[in-house]
Amino acid sequence: MTAPHPSDPETDRWHHEIQSPVGALVIVAGLGPGSGIRATTNTENGTGTESVAIVGVYHAEHSPAPDPARLGLRILTDDVREWDAPTTTSDSAVAPPTPVVDLLLRADQELAEHFAGSRRTFDLPLELHGTEFQRQVWAELGTIPYGDTRSYRDIAVRLGNHRMGRAIGAAVRSNPVSIIVPGHRVVSSTGAVIGYAAGTGTKTALLELEADHRDDPGPGPGALR
Repeated sequence: MTAPHPSDPETDRWHHEIQSPVGALVIVAGLGPGSGIRATTNTENGTGTESVAIVGVYHAEHSPAPDPARLGLRILTDDVREWDAPTTTSDSAVAPPTPVVDLLLRADQELAEHFAGSRRTFDLPLELHGTEFQRQVWAELGTIPYGDTRSYRDIAVRLGNHRMGRAIGAAVRSNPVSIIVPGHRVVSSTGAVIGYAAGTGTKTALLELEADHRDDPGPGPGALR
């Protein structure tokens, strides 16, 4: 059984692209009935109260590439903010709702803080769409501490079957919200860096970034979050 999907992903999702130390990232925000930030929105589908959440973070070299329907509409440079955006789906005259813009900007900021080493956890509303098993695996990813790793077998054991490591690997690779849901923190039982949607080089860079800041001062006023 899959999680509820926004009623019309072609008009209820918007995305834009940012640059990062590991290459371009496409960030996707969506509207739906889920548990994100409740906001009054005015779109092609009318005015109403829906939740706004981050539904995707994809690397430019993501493999397999996300279906365009998962990205929705790209933010145009004349829509609310002066943004540049990737050509991943058709342009639209439908302006993104202000809550969507605000959340994308907030995601930009938190990711920038993460790459600068000043943020260890994210405070963004997420809406993850997948099978029940995938969502169980993604929930386990969220428990792996900053700067630490777990093996695919570790996660399999936590979910009650140490033999389903391959299934765990497939679910991790299907994670739609890279970095924020830290699939890069899962390695082989020997500690080898394997199996990342943007390649092992990107995965290694993300792990090294966290290792470089792991021993920085803990959370406090103006410190790490």
